[in-house]
This record gives sequence, C-alpha cells and structure tokens, in this order.
Amino acid sequence: MLRKAQRCFSLAIFLLAFMHPTGSHAGAVPANSFLEFAFDGIGFATGCGPADPAGAFCTPSSGTPTGFLDAPAWTFTTSNDGSVLTVTDAFQAGDVFMVSDFNSILGLTSQPVGNADCGDDPLPCLADPNISKGLFTLAAGNHSIRVYSLTKGSGSGYLGIDVIPEPATVWLLVAGGLIALAGMRYGRQSS
Repeated sequence: MLRKAQRCFSLAIFLLAFMHPTGSHAGAVPANSFLEFAFDGIGFATGCGPADPAGAFCTPSSGTPTGFLDAPAWTFTTSNDGSVLTVTDAFQAGDVFMVSDFNSILGLTSQPVGNADCGDDPLPCLADPNISKGLFTLAAGNHSIRVYSLTKGSGSGYLGIDVIPEPATVWLLVAGGLIALAGMRYGRQSS
C-alpha cells in the first residue's frame, strides 16, 4: 500500500512540474503552437480570414494542428527566460520575410532554393532546407511582431512561439521524472 502511494505521489509531482506555467501570453499568439499568416506581394503580412477580416483566405494545415492569426501586430508576453519565434514559408519555395518586434528588425528568413513545395503543414516546411525559415530568440517581456514579405508573390506562412522553460521548471521536471523512475524501480525490486 505504501509503495502504491509513493508511485502516485511521484507521478503527481511529475505531472505538476510538467503543467507548471512558464509565462503569461496575451493577444493572438499562444505559446507552443503554429498560427498562419497571409501575404500578397511586397508589404506587411496580414492574418487569415475570418480571424483577420482584412486578411486573405488561407488553407489550414492538413497535418499539424494550427490556427489563423488575427490582424497584426501579433502580441504576447514571455516569461523570465524568453522565447524563440519561428517563422516559415509554406507551400512553394520562393518567399523571404523580414521579421520585426516593436518595429525593430529581428532579421530575415533564409533564402529559398529552387521551386520546392512543402505543402500546408508547418513541420515539413521547417524540415525542408529549400524553404525560407528563421528562428529568432526573444528576451523576456512584451513583444509585438510583424512580418514583411520581401517578394512579389502571394501566399501564406506560419509563425510560432516556443517558450524557453524557466530553470525551476526544468529542475522540477527532472526531479519529478527521477522520483517517478526511482519509485517504479523500488516497486519492482521489492515485489
């Protein structure tokens, strides 16, 4: 009975550590997800209709769960340890984006190669070396992101925010996992 309680306690600590929030997020960009934006030639990207009434029609991902961005600028707040902003083109290669935060340029996405087509899913697009993409580290605090298309074509891309876990959260995850493993190992040895 005591071993069963120890295992449940270890599992509870592990789950609490895993679900611990790492920052508050507001606006149109939730953490750890991909949201789609649209562009039509050189200029600022929009969200996708109907989330952005001025945005173009977008084709949702047929694989990875995604959503549509509303009207820009896209805002959020990161935790003490910051976050990583991912921007990737979708569908056919050929587009390059300039990414800004509060009108300060973060950088450009990579140069596309050839006429590859990664489809409508952001994960295969990120994995395809021929598709334009960029990763931008953001400090903790408030952010207001805009994407500017540097090419004449129209299409869509994805934006995602990955929160960097706080050190305390990482240690809670590690400790919880070790306690759970020790509890399972102890349970097997004493059975």
